[in-house]
Amino acid sequence: MKPLISVIVPVYNVEKELPECIDSILKQSYRNIEVMLIDDGSPDGSGAICDRYAEKDSRVHVFHKENGGLSDARNYGIARCKGEYLICVDSDDVIKETLIENQLALAQKYHADMVVSPYQKFQESHELFVSEEIRTGCVGQKEALSRLLYQDKVFHTGAHCKLYKCSLFDGVLYPVGLFYEDLATTYRLILKSNRIAYTTEKMYGYRIRAGSIMRQGYSPKKLSCIVVSKQFYQEISAKYPELKTAASSRAFSVNRAIYLQMPSEKKEERKQIWNEMKKYRETVIKDGKARKREKVMAVISYCGPNVFGLLSLPYRMQQMQN
Repeated sequence: MKPLISVIVPVYNVEKELPECIDSILKQSYRNIEVMLIDDGSPDGSGAICDRYAEKDSRVHVFHKENGGLSDARNYGIARCKGEYLICVDSDDVIKETLIENQLALAQKYHADMVVSPYQKFQESHELFVSEEIRTGCVGQKEALSRLLYQDKVFHTGAHCKLYKCSLFDGVLYPVGLFYEDLATTYRLILKSNRIAYTTEKMYGYRIRAGSIMRQGYSPKKLSCIVVSKQFYQEISAKYPELKTAASSRAFSVNRAIYLQMPSEKKEERKQIWNEMKKYRETVIKDGKARKREKVMAVISYCGPNVFGLLSLPYRMQQMQN
C-alpha cells in the first residue's frame, strides 16, 4: 500500500495567493495525501477559502485556531497528521505536480529519513519550473550538516522543499515566538536522520511578497538570531567537533545579516550582535570553505563598527532588494 503523505499548510492572511497554493497540492501526481490547512486565526477570508476546499475534496482537513504564529501552526498540524511522511508548504507558495512523487521515490530508493531539494523564487508563477539537469544522491548526517552550515542551495535551512519521516518530529518542535524557526529546527531533524537523500531539481516555488516575514525590516524579535546561532553552534559542535568551523561560518553570517538591518539608534542591541560576530570572525577568515562575502565582512569588522557600516553599505542595499 502506498504510504500516506501529510501536507502541513499554515494559513494566515493569504486569501489572494491561497487558492493557487492549494490547487498545486491537490494536483499532485501522488494521490494518497492528506492536506492539513491550519487557519491560524487569519482575519481575512483565508479560513472560508479553506472550508470551501474541504467541501470539495475529502483529502483536505481544516483546523481553525487562535493566532499563534507560523511555528505554532506547524506544530499544531504535525501533532495531528496521520501520514508516514510529511511536507511543509507555506500558504503563498506553489509546488510542482511531481514534488511528492519524486521525493517519496528518493526516500524509498535510498532508505532515507529525509529528502531535501532547492527552491525557485518567483513573483509570477507562469513557466515557473523549467527543465534542467538533475542530480540525486544520498549523504550521511555529518555531510548534510556541513552543507547546511555552508548554505548549500540544496541543503538550505527552510522547512519547505523537504520530505520528512513523521517520526523525526518526536521530541522536536518549531520554536514558538522566535524568528529563524527553520534555522533552529532543520539541523535538529538532520541530527535525528541516518540518511538524507537529495535532488537538485527545483519543484517548490517560493513566492516573493513585500509583506513576507523574511522581507520585513528590522524587528527586535530578530535578536533571536543570537539565541539560535548559539544553540546550533553548541549542539552541532558537541556531536561533531570537526564541524565547529562550519558552525562558526553560519553563526557569523546570521548575526551579520541582522546587524546590517539594525537602525543606528539601537545601540545596545547592535552591541549585542557585534559581540557575537566578534566571536566567530577569526575562524571565518581562516576557513577555506566559507563564502567569500562572509570572509570579506569578517575582515572589514576588524576596522570597527563605524567603518564596517560604511564599507558594507553596498551589500546592505543588495540585501534589501533580494
